[in-house]
Amino acid sequence: MSRRRPSGVTLIELMVVMSIIAILLGVGLAMMSESNKDMGLRAARSSVLGICRFARTAARNTRAPVAIRIDPEGKYLSTVIRRPMAAWHFEDETQPGALGHYAKITNGKLSDGGRVGRAVSFSDAGGSIDCGNVPMYSKDQGLLVEIWYLPKLHKKDRVLVQKSGEFGLAVSKLGTLQAFVGVEAQRVAIVMGDAAIPEARWSKIGLLWDGAALTILVNDFPLAKKAGKATFAMGESPLTIGSKDMPLDGWVDEVRVDALIEDSRIVMRDPLTVSGPAEIRWDDTGALDPSINPGPATITVKSPVDSASVTVNLLGGSQ
Repeated sequence: MSRRRPSGVTLIELMVVMSIIAILLGVGLAMMSESNKDMGLRAARSSVLGICRFARTAARNTRAPVAIRIDPEGKYLSTVIRRPMAAWHFEDETQPGALGHYAKITNGKLSDGGRVGRAVSFSDAGGSIDCGNVPMYSKDQGLLVEIWYLPKLHKKDRVLVQKSGEFGLAVSKLGTLQAFVGVEAQRVAIVMGDAAIPEARWSKIGLLWDGAALTILVNDFPLAKKAGKATFAMGESPLTIGSKDMPLDGWVDEVRVDALIEDSRIVMRDPLTVSGPAEIRWDDTGALDPSINPGPATITVKSPVDSASVTVNLLGGSQ
């Protein structure tokens, strides 16, 4: 007579089954962990790609430069856009400016032959233009001040444009440029060397403050740059073009003041690195600005196990 096998499982069989389950769970958790890391990296790359494409589209649609700045520690990247504060074209006797800022001309007159249409002509007689108060949006904002100037002779120091306690741009009797931002107690100032703007020729002269450095530009090309900290008065003093004590002698046209403001920011879980400058700037056509980015720029997101990159080519496209 045969003996029946007892029902159930032995302790050894139970331990084998539990070991198999534990192994399967471990492998599954490891695979899920790696998958989540990969998905996080892909999501981070998609965010970087999206903000690059947004910046280019914004530059082309607004016909104004747009930049992306990468945090030095690689924790975030942000878009910086230009927002108009004021502009004057000097085509009308009433001198209406953008955003309701009217200009009053003293010892100067409108004349043909401007950079675009008409311009204001000065004859070294203490002429100036009072543009009223142009308030800054924020003490933390950047600034871009641009003015077209055609000088007759470089024989005196002359003020191009200034606002007390906030910014100023001047040309010396040698034709070299000077600029400052901030109050006198804490400002950043630049005095250029030997490079002089030409006489009897239009030049586009710019002052750029990005919140960390001051740059002088001529015809959109940076000629001098200095880093530092500046404190702004945020007062109600008028913006003036020229001055009684340091008068202009020549023609002025197309004056513009823009704020550089952070529009959006993406905080990254994984650190970022960028090839070249920590700023990528698209010009008003949507291409990379060669003065900042002479070659393609690559932003790399690094996770503990892998990395992914987005490259912006010279035409401004991202992939």
